[in-house]
Amino acid sequence: MSSNDEIIRQWRHFGWNDKFKNVLGKNVKLVEKKIECLKNSREKTSIWKLLVTYEMETIPIVLKIYKPPLKENHIVEVNMYQKANKVLHEFMPKVYWIEQNVNAGEIWMFIEYVRPLRGQIKLVPKHFNNIIPTVAKFHAATFENRILQHGDIFNSWLPYYDSKSMVLERSKHIEKTKEYFDLAMKDPGLRGLVEPSYNVIQQILQKGPVFFPEMKGSGQSLIHGDLHVHNISCQNASENPDWGIRLVDWESAKYAPGWFDLVVLVEILIDFRKDWQNDAEEIRKHCVHLYSEEMKKHGITFQTDPLQLLKMTYLQRTLEKRLLNHLRRVLRGEKSALLERYLEKTIVWGKELGLY
Repeated sequence: MSSNDEIIRQWRHFGWNDKFKNVLGKNVKLVEKKIECLKNSREKTSIWKLLVTYEMETIPIVLKIYKPPLKENHIVEVNMYQKANKVLHEFMPKVYWIEQNVNAGEIWMFIEYVRPLRGQIKLVPKHFNNIIPTVAKFHAATFENRILQHGDIFNSWLPYYDSKSMVLERSKHIEKTKEYFDLAMKDPGLRGLVEPSYNVIQQILQKGPVFFPEMKGSGQSLIHGDLHVHNISCQNASENPDWGIRLVDWESAKYAPGWFDLVVLVEILIDFRKDWQNDAEEIRKHCVHLYSEEMKKHGITFQTDPLQLLKMTYLQRTLEKRLLNHLRRVLRGEKSALLERYLEKTIVWGKELGLY
């Protein structure tokens, strides 16, 4: 992957000081000794934090580098910043520019640095009050027919949850899940965990790939797709309710039910946070109510009970892919903090929602 020296060399080669002057209206200079690698995904992508100076002011910038050939999720993210930013700029960092074909086909994208929420505060349930209104406003912007006015932006590259390719992919994942359940039953270290739920979940899996038509019928919009705390940024997480939230890491964006974002933001976090689990029902009810009320402000109401929609979407997400991922993980000898929760909640909520 790229190195500090490579970034400096390309900065000078492309004359990016001048380009930043055109974008920012200021004569800036790269601080070459303050280049920091934030993330390096082997040979896929790398993310860097750069500093440029203007007189006495220092401006942080994020540089994300994509190595060719681009994977589908990388194409989605580049298009989100290059095209969708025009209509969703309120929810995304600013894009300074995207440099194509750097260093044998790489794409170098320069965007605004917005401070990660994680590290500014210790997240507690009340902080959902600061986050969920922005999520609802984001979903509402492209909800159902509202995305049609932006067809020229999205149609050629945005993954659609109902597309033939994505339905086929889910069907394949479900068949694989059945196989991995059988493998887990043969594993002495896993049999005790999966056996109590084995028969019921195998029965449920036969009903896929659409386990809850009500979830799809509740409406779809452009969603982030990976809306956990690491992908939420804001300049100042103060007591001011308007944090100015910006979402980052758009590789999983798609047109799908917005409840998928709520599942990751709220329910998966509850699964991880053992200190929240005694209050889980209260937390999820509050978040679901808040999201529904915020969507109502944007003219959107749900015919199905929103709490049921959250639970349906959690199970849909679990059964169509996540259960498979975590079974694979433990069969490789790795740990999974979520597998037991997935099994338990599939049994409890599956019965509650009539899956068996």
